[in-house]
Amino acid sequence: MSEAPANVVQTGRPRGTPLLAMQIGWRNLWRNKRRTWLTAGGIAFAILLVVFSMAMQFGSYESMTENATSLLTGHLQIQNPAYVDNQRIEYTVVEATALRRQIEAIPGVIAVAPRVEAFVLASVGERSSGVQILGVDVAAEQRVVRFFKFVKQGRLIQAADDAVLGLALARNLGLGVGDELVLLGSAKKGGMAALALTVVGIFESGMAELDRGLLLAQIETVQNAFDLADEVHTFAIRVADLEEIDTIIGALQKEIVRDDIVVRHWDEVLPELRQMIELDRLSGEFLYWIIMILVAFSVVNSFIMTVFERTREFGMLLALGTRPLSIVTLVLWEALFMWVLGALIGLSLATGLIWWLAEVGIYMGESMEEIAAQFYMPARIYPSFSAEAMLTAPLVMLIGTLLAALVPALRIPLMQPVEALRAE
Repeated sequence: MSEAPANVVQTGRPRGTPLLAMQIGWRNLWRNKRRTWLTAGGIAFAILLVVFSMAMQFGSYESMTENATSLLTGHLQIQNPAYVDNQRIEYTVVEATALRRQIEAIPGVIAVAPRVEAFVLASVGERSSGVQILGVDVAAEQRVVRFFKFVKQGRLIQAADDAVLGLALARNLGLGVGDELVLLGSAKKGGMAALALTVVGIFESGMAELDRGLLLAQIETVQNAFDLADEVHTFAIRVADLEEIDTIIGALQKEIVRDDIVVRHWDEVLPELRQMIELDRLSGEFLYWIIMILVAFSVVNSFIMTVFERTREFGMLLALGTRPLSIVTLVLWEALFMWVLGALIGLSLATGLIWWLAEVGIYMGESMEEIAAQFYMPARIYPSFSAEAMLTAPLVMLIGTLLAALVPALRIPLMQPVEALRAE
């Protein structure tokens, strides 16, 4: 009896099967170069499209979040829990000066802006309008938000009797820079709060609600008028990195243990923005899944053709004693290498495109600027690199490609070697 070849054991299984299977799988991939490149190109296109689209989405979300929070709300807010549900003037945060120092000492906090808020009746002659007065520390506000950049006429608040108000409110009351107005409201202790202020600036934010109903004055002036000592209604906070905001919230809750405060994430303050982002994300994911499923079907078609064209080859391997699982493994290696080609091409193109657009951005156009402002969007959108964007599509396509190859490959164990050898 002749001896078995050196690289074959008595079971007929080659030694070093994984490496040999890889080599054969790679060589088989190029038996039909056109089909290989077309299939790999489909995978590359899907990965390019999905990665780039997700990067654009995440970039737009970052812009939306930054624009919305830097307008007036800040990244975080600290308030009295009762004030969150019912904005009554008596629901304040006491010992505000000491608390502000504690907040500023938290790592990751850039700036803290204390605010006093009240609703008053603004009167000029026979004209009057209900407005919200916001007592602010201008220097602190400029480090937390960019709201004062919207002051189009006059100047910022400097003196105790200075006021800045919205353009629509100024028109409704017939006010201009240098005019005076009277504010009447209810103080914390139940008395009458009265203020006489001079308009030194007029802002135009593009937000109708703010432009027609907001007036800003010095925080000390408002505190004195409404019987608020060392008390505020809101601390607006800016952090260094939005991705670390949950860590900062945890640090605030750990370091500042008080029953009269609650730390609010920006998505609690602006729930409509979070809902908008989630809705857009879901619609995007639906589209991405459709694209990847369609490409997976093209991969299935490619491997169906591969199995049918090589039926005689597989029949011969079965007749020689090769295990069906080994043949299926060869097909899966081909699918894996095809995915590698597609992923490399797709990720390379996507990375180059994202890197370029991250520098120059995509201009929305003049006609879209007003609409974009309503959705907290800038005039130019920049894509954003993220692990989720770069990994999701390639990993999903990897699973899809292997499953697409496995479906037709499962026909191999059912083949009868004699019938397979007769196939045309």
